[in-house]
Amino acid sequence: MEEKIKIYIPESVNNILLKDMERFEIFKKDGSLNKNEFYNTLIVNYYEQFQQLQSDFYNHIKHTIRDNTDIAEYMVNDMAASILQYVDVRTYQLDNQKLDVTISMKPTKKSSETIDFIQDYYLDNSTLSSYFRNMFASYVLFPQDKRERIIFRKNFDAIEEAIRNDRKIYFSTSKSEKPHIVSPYSIANSKEELFNYLICENNSIPYSYRISRLLKVVVLNEPRSFREENIDIFRKMEKHGPQFSYQIKDTVKEIKVYLSERGKQMYRSMYVHRPQYTRTEGNYYYFECSTAQAYNYFSRFGSNALIIEPASLQADLHKYYAIANRAYNRLRNKETADSGENEENE
Repeated sequence: MEEKIKIYIPESVNNILLKDMERFEIFKKDGSLNKNEFYNTLIVNYYEQFQQLQSDFYNHIKHTIRDNTDIAEYMVNDMAASILQYVDVRTYQLDNQKLDVTISMKPTKKSSETIDFIQDYYLDNSTLSSYFRNMFASYVLFPQDKRERIIFRKNFDAIEEAIRNDRKIYFSTSKSEKPHIVSPYSIANSKEELFNYLICENNSIPYSYRISRLLKVVVLNEPRSFREENIDIFRKMEKHGPQFSYQIKDTVKEIKVYLSERGKQMYRSMYVHRPQYTRTEGNYYYFECSTAQAYNYFSRFGSNALIIEPASLQADLHKYYAIANRAYNRLRNKETADSGENEENE
């Protein structure tokens, strides 16, 4: 199939698709969104799972009808198909939404065979456009980290194969063409269910890489290995946040933070990148997360969170606020000087 396919979808579905292209960094060389690449990748990577979901539901409906009626078999099939079509519309919330966005998708070399197969075997009485509309609407119902698994299925499959077979992997990243050979430990998602990360050992150092940024993941015929002291770090990364790597300086067992009453409220309400405390003593909270995560999170608290230990992290945040303070002072001085010049000109 070479001609373009038009798919009519609601604005709500289109918005999530566009946001995923940006979040997952599916761009053309000129920096614009590579919509056609994304749509084709979604179809190739998701159609089997989507069809399995449809088939399982269809068979469940048929069994329910058979078990509770004496209807002829040919009528059972027709009724099940009709019910499934109705449920699809309700499930994907397409019955009360305008299909006011038109996607124009051109099949690529890697997707043409898949699309021809879908057209030959899975359409039944529906059109290719409505089949893809339901597929896209089904896709957006998943949490973001599950959608990332669909779009980058090849990366996940290669990493999971390496872990099963106790092998190292080779890859480069979208941020750097420098090749990496690492021992994969696990795949972990961020606590906010945003992205998935490869937790691994690279040259004896614990690292994490966002899986959607990995390129050319290849399983090597070389056994993976880990330093014993890194295993505990890997477990902490899985527990507290895989996007924050542990540095050599992270030898301190606990991070001690003083939270004001306002700071406690901020901690309860600010969910993104929030580390979990291990214990509290009044206004003192104790954490076992990386210093990078503590720095990233508590730098938003201002005077409502004071790092007590370790001293190195306290110094880093002190420097952060000092630089900001000097920048604001320069800005205020400039505004005052500009205001004085304007008064003289008047």
